[in-house]
Amino acid sequence: MRYRARLAAALAFLSLSGCSSLRIVENNPAAVTVRYDGIVQTLSDATAVAEKRCGRYGKSAKLRKDEHIALSERFAHFDCVGR
Repeated sequence: MRYRARLAAALAFLSLSGCSSLRIVENNPAAVTVRYDGIVQTLSDATAVAEKRCGRYGKSAKLRKDEHIALSERFAHFDCVGR
């Protein structure tokens, strides 16, 4: 029971911390990489951000790799491809 309480507290802390925001770490006409937490933000949220960024170049985002680094640190790598 204690384990569950600690886990719930840790997850609540992570979801409220500054680590929970979407962040673009790569952005150019060929590719976009979005950092997300996987708890509050999902791959769908990262995809929406990538679609907007690729859209600036008249392209669509295509997921290349979804990388899970830690419990609350994930990177979605997208290629910007012609429509």
